[in-house]
Order: sequence, then structure tokens, then C-alpha cells
Amino acid sequence: MDLLNTIENKISFLKSNDKVKWNFSMGMLYGIFFTGGLAFSDPSTVLPIFLGNFTDSKTLIGLSAAVMSTFGGIGSFLPQLFVASKLESKVSKRPVLRIAITVRAVCWGLLALITYWFGRSHPLGIIVSLLFLLTLFTFMGGIAVVPFYDIWAKAIPAHLRGRFFGYLQLFGGILAIGSGFVVKIVLGNKGIDFPSNYGFLFLLTFIFIGISYFALGSVKEPPDDVYTKQLRFGEFLKKALHILKIDDNYKLFLVVQIFGGAMTLALPFYVVYARDILGITLGMVGIFLSAQMLGSVISNLLWGYLSDFFGNKKVIQTSIFLGLTAPLIALITPSHLSELFVLLFVLIGFSMTGQMIGNTNFLLDISPPKDRPTYISLRGTLRFPVMILPLIGGIIVQHISYTFLFIVTMLSVLFGFILTFRLHEPREKVPVKEMKS
Repeated sequence: MDLLNTIENKISFLKSNDKVKWNFSMGMLYGIFFTGGLAFSDPSTVLPIFLGNFTDSKTLIGLSAAVMSTFGGIGSFLPQLFVASKLESKVSKRPVLRIAITVRAVCWGLLALITYWFGRSHPLGIIVSLLFLLTLFTFMGGIAVVPFYDIWAKAIPAHLRGRFFGYLQLFGGILAIGSGFVVKIVLGNKGIDFPSNYGFLFLLTFIFIGISYFALGSVKEPPDDVYTKQLRFGEFLKKALHILKIDDNYKLFLVVQIFGGAMTLALPFYVVYARDILGITLGMVGIFLSAQMLGSVISNLLWGYLSDFFGNKKVIQTSIFLGLTAPLIALITPSHLSELFVLLFVLIGFSMTGQMIGNTNFLLDISPPKDRPTYISLRGTLRFPVMILPLIGGIIVQHISYTFLFIVTMLSVLFGFILTFRLHEPREKVPVKEMKS
């Protein structure tokens, strides 16, 4: 009998290990093509310059960056709590994920076609289409994010998640560096007329993201404990508020995310500032993008190592501190040394990647399995201030100055960095008890 039990346990372990290997591989494939594909239409470099061809309004550019924020988007916060309330009692979250990512891919295909066909004749239509499709893209992202993180929390063991998300960003970043050089070639080629050049970049985004989502939809979702009873939405909200009341570390984590994410205040305006004030050429946009991706690639091994062996509090602290350097460099760079902005974008890549890895893993570490959808959706909803910060940044530039924007950004991120010292590393404390069903 003992021998049979041993054999059964060994078979079960091997099957589980095969699943982890498959999911790890699909995750890498997803990360490579998603990061590389989105780089062709990067919201902090490519999209601001694209919109700048249709309008001089910094507020409108800020609005577009708020819609398509690096840390989410205005549309993403809306559906998360509702989706979580419906998925909390579902063993499999993958069907919802597949629907959401399919719509997200189609958005870029439509944007490529509209830009190519109507870019010259209907500039206002392009602006409206861009804002609508990007809002839809981030709205469906808000639907996808709950099953996305819940599935990865089940599919990848906790001791591997730091390296998993680190490698995911690493290999995706390597492809994104190449994407940056493609952007430089396409935008710097006078033989490719506007807006066909941007339409081609959006088409590349559609193709690459489509491949990445096929891999994501192929992940094998392990079963996990769920609530047997689905709460009414009002009851679900009461439970979410109760979590905020009893979990002080989670509350502080949310505040740290908001102030650490304040780097998005200035994020879409560094490249606009470099164009308007420092006088860079259009081809430099691709260089800046590659520099940002290079920073992301170089930093991933650091973040993965820190996450798995020292904890995600260290990742959050270090990445937010690095986020302070970008507005500082922008403030001190003279017009004849615009090349320093390459370093600025490298540091942005470091900081953004570190915050994404640190915040994600910290969240998954402090979330009880049954309540994980609630923790994920509540975090996404309450991070709404970060999503509108680029719009506020645009208003500041429009009515005050770039200098004031960079100072406000630096002070806000500094406050977030100070708050990180009060976080408790979740691997060193007893987790909050799960809610009663």
C-alpha cells in the first residue's frame, strides 16, 4: 500500500511539474510577443508623438496617456470589482480571459486600418477612434486582469514567481529593443508617408499581440479553492471594504502604489519635452524607446533575484527610488546635452519594470487564495488616481510649465519611497485570514 501511495504521489508530482513547465513556456511566449508588440505603439513615446501630428494640446496628449497608461488605463478600473464578484465562485477563470484578450487584440487591428485609410482625410476621426479603441482596450484589460493574475498565482509556484515575471519581462524586453529600432527606421524613413508609417506600427502591434494572446489562452489552469456561493454585488462590496478595514499592510501597499506610480505624471511628456525644448529629431523617438526597453531588460535579472531571495518589499523600494531619477535628469539636462535623455529612458525602464514585478508579486503574496480576485480587483479599482495622472500632467504643462511638472513628479514619488519603509514583507508575517463563505 505504501509503495502504491508513493508511486501515485510521484506520478502526481510529475504531472504537476509538466504543467508548470508548459505554463512557464506559454508565459514566456506571451511575455515576449506582448512586450515586443506593444513597444511598436508605446504609450510613453510613440503615441504622444503620433497625436502631436494632429494637435498641440498637451491636455489631449495627457488624456491619451491616461487612457493608455503604462500601469493600466482609465477604462481598466471600471469592470474589475464586478468581474471579481462573478469569478470568485468559478473554478475556471480562463473562458473570461480568452474573450477579453480577443477583443483587446482586435482593437489594434482596427486602429491600424482606420489610421491607414482615414489618417489624412479625417484627423478628428483619428483622434476619436484612437481614444475610443484604447479605452476599449484598457476596459477589456480590466476584465482580463482578474483572471490573468488569479491563473498565474495558481499556475506558477510562489518561489518561482519572481523569476517568472522577471524572465517574462526580460525576453519581452529584448524583442522590444528590436521594436524600438524598427520604430526608428519606420518613423525616420521619409519614403513612408504619414500616417501610413504609424498605421504600419499599429499593424505590427496587432500581429504580435495576437500571437502573445494565443499563448496566454493556452495556459493550463490548475484548480483551486473557491467560494461555493456567489455573493450579490452589494455583499461583495461590503466584503471588499472589510478587507480594507482589517488588512493594514494591504492598505499601505495601495497608497505606496499610488505615490510610486506618480512617475506617470510626467511619463508621456519627456519625449514631447525633448522634441519641443531640446529639439531632438523624430528618429530619436525609436532610440529613446530602445533605451527604455534596454533598462527593462538589464533590470529583470535583478528584480527576479531580489523578489525570490529577499522579498518584494525590496523590489518596490528600489524601483520607486530609481523612479525619482527621471524627473531629476529632465530638470538638469541642458539643451545641448539632449543625449542624456537616453539615460533617463533607461532608468524609466528600470523603475517601471521593477514596480510591475514588485507590486504584482507583493499582491499575490498577501492575497489569501479564496479572496485573491477581491484583492486583485480592489487594487485595480483603487489605483484609479494613477490612471488619471498623465491627464493632470498635461494640464500642468499646458497652463504652468514642464519644470513645475517635473518637480511635482519628483516630490510625489519621493513621498511614495518614504512610505515603503512601513511596508511589511508578507513572507515574514502570518497572512490575513480568508473571509468566511
